[in-house]
Amino acid sequence: MDSNEIGIKGEEAVNRIAFDTYLKYWCFPNPKDELGNKKEICDLLIIFQNHLIIISIKNYSFKGNYERYFRSTLKKAIAQIHGAERKLLNKNNNVSFNHPETGSFDFSPENYDSVHRLIINLNTVPLFHPGGLITKNNEFAHILNWNSFLGIVTELNTIPDFIEYLKEREFTFKETELVMMLGEENDWDKETNKSFFQYNTELLKNKKRFILFSGSELDLLADYLFNDRKFNKNLYSDEYNGASIQLDGKWEEYLKRKEVQRKKKDDKVSYFVDEFVKREVLYRNNPNNIKIATELLSLSRFERRIFGQTFFEFHNRYKNESGYFVARRYGTINDIIVAMVLHGEKMEHEHVMISMQLAAEGYCVWNKYKAGKIIVISTSNKLTHFKFGYIENIEPFPKEKEDEVIEDLKLFNWFQNIEEINTNFKEYPK
Repeated sequence: MDSNEIGIKGEEAVNRIAFDTYLKYWCFPNPKDELGNKKEICDLLIIFQNHLIIISIKNYSFKGNYERYFRSTLKKAIAQIHGAERKLLNKNNNVSFNHPETGSFDFSPENYDSVHRLIINLNTVPLFHPGGLITKNNEFAHILNWNSFLGIVTELNTIPDFIEYLKEREFTFKETELVMMLGEENDWDKETNKSFFQYNTELLKNKKRFILFSGSELDLLADYLFNDRKFNKNLYSDEYNGASIQLDGKWEEYLKRKEVQRKKKDDKVSYFVDEFVKREVLYRNNPNNIKIATELLSLSRFERRIFGQTFFEFHNRYKNESGYFVARRYGTINDIIVAMVLHGEKMEHEHVMISMQLAAEGYCVWNKYKAGKIIVISTSNKLTHFKFGYIENIEPFPKEKEDEVIEDLKLFNWFQNIEEINTNFKEYPK
């Protein structure tokens, strides 16, 4: 493969991550500093709430030369990661770049206190590689091959779940020399074994805790999921300076477990949130819609399942009603209040909008303005005519406005007889 083909493959990978996953509106492929020298900062930036993910994608044409791979490919990648982080988080720099969908984006470093660094190898041939490297600023960069990365973001297919895994992986391995051993035993020829021993001999000179891990990144992910989103205790233990851990086949074992299959079945309802964001909210990419999408996509897969199950249980209560009616349900997820509003299918648009506004403002008054953010989602009991709204930075209304809301609540007899519903959810049903 010549250098031009390598570049094309790398660009295709960037575009696949940026546009074919749930990360679309928060991905900046090949960002260039429009206020500076207009040089490419890194291969891909993911910016979501307070999280910053810096990605370097490498497509080294591997021909069995491990020394060159470690010396050239990974060295360049870690330098690119370090340079990108230094440029972005330097408070004396003004950095601006463009998003292909939403246009100009002014980057403010003080907004990001969660930074993650990834090196993704498109070439999956190397039979061993470090699980991570340390930058000049003593920061940890994860190293994944392409299949591993796609496997992780397919299983952990929300930003919170993905970030949680990266955090635990960094915490576990930052002070450790982790060497990933891939492939089958027959794949390891004499030259590969020789390169492997040479590489490990050099690592031992660092006198850091040393782990040889036999298995794929998905086997490591399975270990994490097996242990309630922590790795097994042997990966944390500092009782020994070195260890060899074999988890080959752990991923297949995880997928076969009955509770995992039940989890995946129950998770289907959670995709109501994903589809609502995709089809309704991001139908237009104006700033307010993107704010609502960000809040909803900040929910983990389990939280989205709770949201979906609650919504459809609520809908089932009223799906056979006819005529003029409005029903409401409120729920709290993290720091977000979600107000669900169902109405008769033939209810006029103006009346629906008034009901949505009163549902949100009425909750603010009833809750004594304790809520920071409210998302209102409204639809008919036939699941047509979806509408939504968002209130943030909630402050007490002026006295006249509050009195008006209270009078309207009395007129509709809302917030008079509160029914509290408690439901127990388990991520892995038994």
